[in-house]
Amino acid sequence: MAVPGAFDVLPPGVLGPRGTAFYRRSIEITPNTPAALYFAACGFYCKVFVDGTALGDHRAGGYQPFWIDVPAASSRTRELIVIADNRSNSTTAPTTTGGDFYFYSGITRNVLLHELPFAASMRQVEVFPVDVDRGLVDVLILFTTPVSGVVKIDLTWPGGQAVSVQGTATGGVVNLYSVSVPNPQPWTFESPNLTVLTVSVTGDAIAVRFGLRIVAADKTDGRFTLNGKVVKLHGVNRHTMWPDTGSAVDLAQMQQDVALLKELNANFVRGAHYPQDQRFLDLLDESGIGVWEETLGPGVSLKDLQSPYFLEYQVQAVNEMISASINHPCVLMHGFYNEGPSNQKEACAGYNVSAAAIRARMGSPQLRLVTYASDHSTSDVCLDVVDVVSFNSYPAWYDHPGDLTQPAKFWKMASDWAHEHYPHKPFFISETGAGGVYEWDNTTDPRWSQKYQAEVVSADATVAMANSNISGITVWQFSDIKANDDSTRQCGQCSYAPHPPSLAVPWNCSYIDVSCGRPGGENHKGMVDFWRRKKQAFDALK
Repeated sequence: MAVPGAFDVLPPGVLGPRGTAFYRRSIEITPNTPAALYFAACGFYCKVFVDGTALGDHRAGGYQPFWIDVPAASSRTRELIVIADNRSNSTTAPTTTGGDFYFYSGITRNVLLHELPFAASMRQVEVFPVDVDRGLVDVLILFTTPVSGVVKIDLTWPGGQAVSVQGTATGGVVNLYSVSVPNPQPWTFESPNLTVLTVSVTGDAIAVRFGLRIVAADKTDGRFTLNGKVVKLHGVNRHTMWPDTGSAVDLAQMQQDVALLKELNANFVRGAHYPQDQRFLDLLDESGIGVWEETLGPGVSLKDLQSPYFLEYQVQAVNEMISASINHPCVLMHGFYNEGPSNQKEACAGYNVSAAAIRARMGSPQLRLVTYASDHSTSDVCLDVVDVVSFNSYPAWYDHPGDLTQPAKFWKMASDWAHEHYPHKPFFISETGAGGVYEWDNTTDPRWSQKYQAEVVSADATVAMANSNISGITVWQFSDIKANDDSTRQCGQCSYAPHPPSLAVPWNCSYIDVSCGRPGGENHKGMVDFWRRKKQAFDALK
């Protein structure tokens, strides 16, 4: 099959296979030259072999990149085999703890082969804005081997000549401080300015694109700030999922999603519930749309958070996520443990493990803010570990269904509570909304109708935009998605009208049973349906 691709793409309401897939192909590497394979995503569990030798495996989630080093050999043609296992298993896939979405699997993002012919090959360059107005950044250079001593480094900016500097390597790491960016222009939602720095060391070179921006909380009232200016974040949660490609979304589909986000006037997206595709982050960088990026982990339990084995791979997932997205200015927050057991004091140490792992990579000033989405509201007891207080709740949908006064009442209560107890932290609505079946476009507003969904979404957005104690909102969600295995098994498909066999074109339900929690095997809370057809809620949110 094609790579990237999900090997378990089937229609909503139909379970895909759970088991093991084997990939095999030849690769070409210059003889006697070491190399490295970069897997942008492979899940749930992946093990990599070259020439029959196991070189490594990956257990920290199927959505973030990882590297596999390939030793040199005398032959040019090498055999690459990858095993991908998509079964839930607390040993081989400890961070795959569950979630209200379908877990597609396989090698779902690109695989890149890098030859490493230099004694001091670079693996990564990380740029940390220090002073936006003066255009100062710190630069971190990571090598593939633990080189030490003085290193000659060339820095090149667009249209300029290389500038040679010296850095001291310790354990394969070089830090350059207060590097000046020529003609600095800040990255903002309105003007998403980007620049490129090329770092060269002994023939090896890496070019990184970044933007100058700093995020923080206002010192007086705790509101979210970008480059010192208070801003209101508003947008949607988005899953990386299309009917015909599963989670192996292609570039054209990403571009279509970003175009719809712009039409929604969104300036922020929550990347639910896993690390994001780098191509999507590139598009958001260019579009001036911020993002909350989080590790996989819906359904995490207290037992998980007290397990050294789970936490080991959770920290690995945090570091892999950050390493992949470190230079994207669009990433404003990092999160973890969606709707976890943060109402239990015993869980807070496990929450702090992830928060500390994020902050350890953020530099100073802190590159991104730390948060998690809590569904415990004022009963949450772990909020000391975060920079942003974020709540998930669905007033007028799950709570007091039918009462359209509830969103204003609940979100005022929640934001007042957060402002009283955490006055120096922004308060954020991370999930809210209602379900709406695309085919139910009647003029009345019963539950599951497009009209009722639009009314709830409008009520949520209205209070969020008007209340100065609320720093932002991401409505659940951008598009309808395929439901998880349990809901797929319980709800099954709707009755579809005659349609082409291809999942690339829309299918229409002629009958759907809404007594099941995920009618037709889908979560219907999208502003657009699975095929990106707009619902009434889309216009209500604009």
